[in-house]
Order: sequence, then structure tokens, then C-alpha cells
Amino acid sequence: MLFSRSYDGGRLWELWVVPVQGGEAHRFARAELPVSATRANWSKQNRLIAFTGSAKPALSAAQAESRTGRIWIIDADGKNAREVVPTGVSGVVFYPSWFPDGHQLAVVDALELAIKRVDSSGGAAVALTRRDEVLTGMPSVSPDGRWIAFAGQANTGQRYDQLQNSIWLLDVSAGAVRRLESTPAQGRAPSWSPDGQRVAFESDRGGLLRMFYAVYIVNRDGSALRQITDYALNANHPVWSPDGKQLVISARDSALSNETRIAIVVLPP
Repeated sequence: MLFSRSYDGGRLWELWVVPVQGGEAHRFARAELPVSATRANWSKQNRLIAFTGSAKPALSAAQAESRTGRIWIIDADGKNAREVVPTGVSGVVFYPSWFPDGHQLAVVDALELAIKRVDSSGGAAVALTRRDEVLTGMPSVSPDGRWIAFAGQANTGQRYDQLQNSIWLLDVSAGAVRRLESTPAQGRAPSWSPDGQRVAFESDRGGLLRMFYAVYIVNRDGSALRQITDYALNANHPVWSPDGKQLVISARDSALSNETRIAIVVLPP
């Protein structure tokens, strides 16, 4: 299981790996990465891991400017980390999600607030959403590549605020977007089930003073919304197990602790 672990007061993040059954965790990269690494996404097709690489605190101002937020790739053996360098994107690009071909990625261009498709070998990026229609956050590509679930909000001229996001769906071939839920509420960090029929996400919609998050699951057609975790856990960043029966989440160790750990939730039938 691959995850990001923070140091230096949360300013520096590194990739770590731990057995699913539990045990000792260790750093994933064989050599020190030149960037702070978050939001890793593993391609099942070519055993490559894409992640967001941000400037380390110790970098000079010039280096930080050139690496504000970029997409990086590393091999499954923890070697050969390299930056993806497409054209047609700003210097702030986050949240890679693999298409099923194992070569292309959906990313957020954070300055343009649009989802773009980039090739892992570089080349020209292709815009998949329009800023004048919707302001976008983190995307998740469906297993068949037809849909992208993403956190977003209709653009009515307001300043972007990720706390106001709900979950949207993009039909990749048609370019059409719609809210996933018929009565939309706050939601972020979508994640597709392996069969492409459900989306898990985090939301503060029912939390005390909207300070804590719970994980929800909803069908692709917006039906059968279910709350999976209690708000006391402040659970977020859900990721599905390959069999679709469990979710891996980040959560508080207990209701009395602010320490965050990785947890596995067995889903109800």
C-alpha cells in the first residue's frame, strides 16, 4: 500500500509503502526525491506511479518557482523518478489520475481550474473541461476511461473555494459535465470502484460545524448514497481495494486524538 507521509510540520511529504496486512512501513523511493510527493496514483497497466511533486521548503526561490506543482512518475521498484513535461499547462498542476491505457493522465491545471489530459511522455495537453462552465478540483478516471469524476463547482463568477465543491461527472468523449447527485452537497476526493459503478468521496456535509469529514459512497447514476464512516474519524482520501469490498482511508486514530493513520474499512454488503 502506497501513501504519503509528512515531515517538517506538514511542509515536506515523502512516498512510503506498507503491507496491506499491516507491518513496518518504509520509504518507497530508492533515492531521495527532489520534490515533496503527494497524491500518488498507481497504473495497473504499466506499474508506474504518478504523483504530485511540489517544491521542497529548502529549495531556492528560483527553484520553487519552477517546481510549484508538477506531475512526476516513478517506477514500481522505487527507481527512476522523472517529471512529466507537457506543453499547454501552467506551472501548477496537481492530482494525476491514470487513464486505462497506462500512458495518459487526467490532471488539474490549478491556475486555469480545468482538467486536462496529458501524456506521460510529454507532448501537448488537451483541455477536457471549460473554466467558464465549471471550476475543477481533484479528478478520478473511471476504470473504462469513459468518465471522470471530479470535485468542482459551477462557475458563476465567484472565487474558487474547494470547501464549496461537490462531485461532478465528465463524459470524456462528449465533453459534457453534470453534478453526480441530484441534490448536490459538499464533496471532494472522488475515487471509482473497480467495476466503475460507484464513487467514494469525502464530505463535511453532516459534520459538527463542518469541521470533520466522513466518507460516502454513491452509485454512478447518483442513487443509493450511503455514509460509510463516522464524522468523529475525520476520514478522507478513500481508495478502493481491487475486489471492491474495502476502502483504504486516512482517519484520526481515535475521537480523542488528532493523529492521522491509515485505516481499512470493510464495506457493508
